[in-house]
Amino acid sequence: MHSAACAPEYREFVRQAGFERGWSVLDIGSGSGSFIPWLREAVGPEGRIVCLDMAIENCYRSAAKLGTGDVAVATLVELPFATGSFDAVWTSNTAQYLTDAQLASALQYQRRIIRPGGRMAIKDVDMLVFKASPADPFLFSHLAEACFRAPDAPPESAGSLRGRDLRRLLEGAGFVAVEQHSVLIERWAPLTPAESELWAGWLSYLAALAMQRDIPAADIPEWQSIAKDGGVPFVSQADFYGCEVQVLAVGVVPGGAA
Repeated sequence: MHSAACAPEYREFVRQAGFERGWSVLDIGSGSGSFIPWLREAVGPEGRIVCLDMAIENCYRSAAKLGTGDVAVATLVELPFATGSFDAVWTSNTAQYLTDAQLASALQYQRRIIRPGGRMAIKDVDMLVFKASPADPFLFSHLAEACFRAPDAPPESAGSLRGRDLRRLLEGAGFVAVEQHSVLIERWAPLTPAESELWAGWLSYLAALAMQRDIPAADIPEWQSIAKDGGVPFVSQADFYGCEVQVLAVGVVPGGAA
């Protein structure tokens, strides 16, 4: 859903990664292969794209879109490739599911498999800037804090808040010439079908999550209203506005030309 609803911004992220024609790129956490068309656009038909995901069904979906390329089943922290195997690595919205320690380890693995002078591009969300109107402006920050502080919080409760830390994380992993681009993705009513599906589904998920967390009691009625009929009435309001921040950080492996 995200790739369809945010196609202009996502395509621009791939362009900003600085990949060149003829390069070999590993797409880590490729999912259903949403970024394949834009990666192919960047590296050209002479380039090589390898998709990696821990779910084999996602690898099948990616293989269907690749046409020419490879797929691999593996986790983010156990990459089955030799040192310097790729010109670049691309990974989108996967880091948030790792703990800080796991992410630090994963970035070391990823740096190892990129040749000197090659590029690492990592994109993720920062939910601290998330907003949907008309709703209480603090509704989403209350939920973010409740998720972060919950004793049984999964890694993504903290991971989805560290998007704007990506530059420092790449620098800590030994990448150089690191640049970071934070983009505010905004949508106003009337939404396209893809945008409506994304925002209604996202808000319904957050509403269900809110009911499981220690949010202020005053927030509960509004979450219940947002979740009504799968979120569709809320995002269909004439004054609906939604925004999210997606962050891209790009670093270079030292020892060669960028």
